[in-house]
Amino acid sequence: MNSEKQKNLKVLMVGSSLKVKGGMTTVVESFLQHKFEEGITLKYIPTHIETKNNLYKKLFFLRGLVQIINELTFGKVEIIHMHMSERGSFSRKYIIFKLSKLFNKKVITHTHGAEFEEFYNQSDEQLKGKINKLLKESDTVITLGESWNNIIKRIENESNTFILRNSVPIPVQQNELNDKKIKILFLAVLIKRKGILDLIEASKKIIKELEAKNKQVEFIIAGDGELESSSKSLAEKLGVSKYFRFVGWVNNEQKQELLKESDVFVLPSYNEGLPLSILEAISYGIPVISTNVGSINEAVKNEKNGYLINPGDKEKLADFTIKLITECNFKHMGQASRKVAVDLFDINSYFKMVENLYLTLDQRKTLGSSHGTK
Repeated sequence: MNSEKQKNLKVLMVGSSLKVKGGMTTVVESFLQHKFEEGITLKYIPTHIETKNNLYKKLFFLRGLVQIINELTFGKVEIIHMHMSERGSFSRKYIIFKLSKLFNKKVITHTHGAEFEEFYNQSDEQLKGKINKLLKESDTVITLGESWNNIIKRIENESNTFILRNSVPIPVQQNELNDKKIKILFLAVLIKRKGILDLIEASKKIIKELEAKNKQVEFIIAGDGELESSSKSLAEKLGVSKYFRFVGWVNNEQKQELLKESDVFVLPSYNEGLPLSILEAISYGIPVISTNVGSINEAVKNEKNGYLINPGDKEKLADFTIKLITECNFKHMGQASRKVAVDLFDINSYFKMVENLYLTLDQRKTLGSSHGTK
């Protein structure tokens, strides 16, 4: 590829409105904030917004679709980078995928959906055929880790996968963990899948055991969602509400402040991809209690920088949280978290891989075996 070509590589990125809460939006924002090298320019078109008004939702998609067609026709776009989860997200991206291929563009499908395998298995044969077609004919399918790479390969063995683990900026300083007055952070949408009710039920034993060892504990719940009122009611019912601080949904600045003051991070999810919240926690040197789902085990090394349990195991959730704080080298685990973040999830390395992927696709070359297989 000549230098003139390098100066004019245009990528069209497609996903949800930046007003939509969640990890996918955080990933998109990191792309939009990054200053790309090699003259790569990035344009973003949202095609989905969260609203109960289905008509507005459809009109929002149609408006995005018109913008995409305009870019495909006149915008000198070379690569379409689609952020996709499951269900409605897949349906929208399938239309964009078909359009992009009609215009002979390179397509990157960036998979995020924690429930994508379940979505595929529950689909009828016609929908499964569409899913397989998109995965097979996308020029690159980005997966968030080894576990999710294996899932995509099981669904469509001929997909050209590329492992790109979510990444985060590494803070200048890591936390000084407090093992006497412990702040336990839960940072996620308050829905069943994230395990918020499991944490509240497990908290009673955690509080009792830690107080018996002259330790104070506070649970900080950052997030909102359909289980917000149920979560508060459960804490009241169990008599632990005074140990909980519900702070609602937080912006990026508020989130960083909460991370800086936290000593343990807990996310007992039932399914996941690779949660950015866990990566943010380990970047601050915080040990983590989570579940062995998705690609979490690539960020939380069991017994090294935290513990992994089975989803729904509230007894183990309580026991390992207590063990982490009282029986182990608590601060050493925090240092191990920081090292994992620096070694594997530094955003600077992440974007070098992204840039190389864009340039390789633009050159119409087959991806190297270290990143993907056909």
